[in-house]
Amino acid sequence: MRSLCGGSGGDWKLRDGKWGGGWFLPVAGGLVGFDQVTKLWVEGAMKLGLEIPVSPGLFSLTRVHNTGVAFGVGQGNNAVTGLVACGILVLAAWIARSWDWQKRWIQAVAGLIAGGAIGNLIDRARLGYVLDFLDFHYGRWSWPAFNVADAAISMGVGLVVLAWMTGKSIDKK
Repeated sequence: MRSLCGGSGGDWKLRDGKWGGGWFLPVAGGLVGFDQVTKLWVEGAMKLGLEIPVSPGLFSLTRVHNTGVAFGVGQGNNAVTGLVACGILVLAAWIARSWDWQKRWIQAVAGLIAGGAIGNLIDRARLGYVLDFLDFHYGRWSWPAFNVADAAISMGVGLVVLAWMTGKSIDKK
């Protein structure tokens, strides 16, 4: 932990602007931990397909095994989708090289995306599928089940797109 921190003695302020410092590692690491804890709870508490209504007619916890990619596309190809996920993670890291890591919000956004990707890769390696359980629906309409890692990736990518659309620079000047 000390290698991520600046100063000496009692000064434990995280360094800003370093690839591994600032907000990137705490966000990514915290997200991976939270994602895995929620999935371990679902594994122990719910059988496959079990639905627990939280807000009847709107939101349920439903255990789903996803061997495909986003939103369940390509089910049954776990090895291929795992390799694609690794490729996307490498591509995202390559793109992020040009980002201005001095900005804390960029460190946090990158942490969301990387932490989410790592959380789902852990599932693929450990379980052979990604464990999804957050299930939103209304009437006959149903959004594909997802998990904490998926939500973090979506938020991170959404924030990058919003920054590009509003002209907010994420690149180094």
